[in-house]
Amino acid sequence: MTGTMKRILLAACIGAIALALTSCTKTEAKTPGPAPISLKVPEPPARLNIPVSAEPPPPPPPSTEKPTPPTTPPARTPRATPAPTPVPAPTPPPATGTEPPPVVQTSGDYETRARERLAVADQYIAKVQRGSLGRAAQEQYDSAQRFIKAANDALKLRNFVYAAYCADKAATLAVLLVK
Repeated sequence: MTGTMKRILLAACIGAIALALTSCTKTEAKTPGPAPISLKVPEPPARLNIPVSAEPPPPPPPSTEKPTPPTTPPARTPRATPAPTPVPAPTPPPATGTEPPPVVQTSGDYETRARERLAVADQYIAKVQRGSLGRAAQEQYDSAQRFIKAANDALKLRNFVYAAYCADKAATLAVLLVK
């Protein structure tokens, strides 16, 4: 090797050694000093005791005004009351053809209505084959079947109002399935 090559090699070795030494002499993290002295909690202040006298307060001074007696309203004299006028019976509104007058329904009415609507629901459900329906229509078909079952159960329990409600829902769903 030539002299310049030796110098370059020597300089590279010295640089590597210097680099290795500097990496070994890292500065270490400083450890925290001793724990701080705990703070001393001061004593609570002394209670403030206010002396209370056991004597009742003196009575209020007597009033110099005379009490006024309660006043009563003057007696009324009866007046001659006119004869009551007869109140005319309310007239029903003219029939518009859109709304029938309200009817009070009895349990027999609800039972009849429930049975009629169940017959309609059964009639329309019988026309439909579940397999030929789409997914949403099959869910509607199942709902109608559940309402029919609920209506029949309510009729057995003699809950005619609920039976009429369920039968009406079943009939509505069944009619929509046929259309």
